[in-house]
Amino acid sequence: MWAIIGVAVRLVIGFFVITFMLTLVPDAPDGRMIAPAAVALVGIVIYIVISRRELRRITRSKFPTLMAAESIVLLAALFLAVFAMVYVAISLFDTNAFTEPLNAFSSFYFALTVLATVGFGDITPVTTPARAVTMVQMALDLVFVGILIRLVSTATRKGLAGRSTTSADPSPGPASPAPSRGDSTTP
Repeated sequence: MWAIIGVAVRLVIGFFVITFMLTLVPDAPDGRMIAPAAVALVGIVIYIVISRRELRRITRSKFPTLMAAESIVLLAALFLAVFAMVYVAISLFDTNAFTEPLNAFSSFYFALTVLATVGFGDITPVTTPARAVTMVQMALDLVFVGILIRLVSTATRKGLAGRSTTSADPSPGPASPAPSRGDSTTP
């Protein structure tokens, strides 16, 4: 029960951190446009650090499957937040880059629709830079989903295997010798 509560608390904290990162993007293109680029760069570094930490947590966890679910949600949200910041920055430089000007929420929404390959059509990239970044996200989405699932499932298997070896009785009792090929009991 405490593990589930811990997951819920960490997810809420993670989403607040991501929301805070999105608020660092300015509302108008001015001299502060370096901030979104810096936040995106910091976001990438944080993403790598958190990814490594999450994988270690899964392998060492008492409940690796639960930790894997938490990790997938947090890492996916952080991945989308980095692209959302880039989309907001593009929209601020050129308000015609998308079919509507983007803010933090609409850019996160757009990044999620690209990841989910839904393509509602309400927000679409219009300019070449906006389309280029969207294409990069599409390509990375495929890699992201495949690699994230692979890494998390591998870490989960290691965590489950580690849990079963630590819970096994270290002294199973007297071992009987395995029959050899030359043994008369073997056909």
